[in-house]
Amino acid sequence: MMMLKTNSNKIAKPLNAMIIIGVLKGYIHHPILFFMKTILTFKKFKRTIKMDLPTEFINSSGLIAWLYMRLKKEIGKEKAYEIMRATILCSGLAIQQANFRNVEVERTFENLVKYQKRVKKEGTTKLNKMEIIEQTNDRYVYKVTKCMFYEFFKYLEVPELTRIMCSIDNAIFNSYLPEKITFHRNGMNNRMVDGADECMFIMEKHE
Repeated sequence: MMMLKTNSNKIAKPLNAMIIIGVLKGYIHHPILFFMKTILTFKKFKRTIKMDLPTEFINSSGLIAWLYMRLKKEIGKEKAYEIMRATILCSGLAIQQANFRNVEVERTFENLVKYQKRVKKEGTTKLNKMEIIEQTNDRYVYKVTKCMFYEFFKYLEVPELTRIMCSIDNAIFNSYLPEKITFHRNGMNNRMVDGADECMFIMEKHE
């Protein structure tokens, strides 16, 4: 029997091309050509970005923004947004499932907290500013006071894309151990993209 080797020391990274093309097939003509043109023109678009951010962040989040901008011109804002939501949520959840080691590590409240901290330190949210408010055996509460996704997308005049990134949090935290752990934001509109000063994250364990 062939054994699957895993490396728990690596943080997963986006690999969206096949997912994006697969979703595009349902909405536009020549999806592969459209995607390839997006990649080929992205370099020119990147030169317009004057924010001082790591290249890796600009390459991943900038490509999301550029694809969305091109899609809006092709099929309109509403459909373009839904395509981006479908692709980013799908790929983002897969990435976070790997980052939280859902395959090789037992899913427990303690491990959820442990890997959330690790992703904050090493993963896609490492540029954010986060403050832990409460941490007990059955409750973990923190707030983000600076979200680079929000600041970046707002700079590019597509702040609505931030809501899609937030939906990945909802998906991973509420699917991690749904019988025992719930995730919420202590009510509606408790995110910067909704006008709040900070984004709330609350995870609670229920026996």
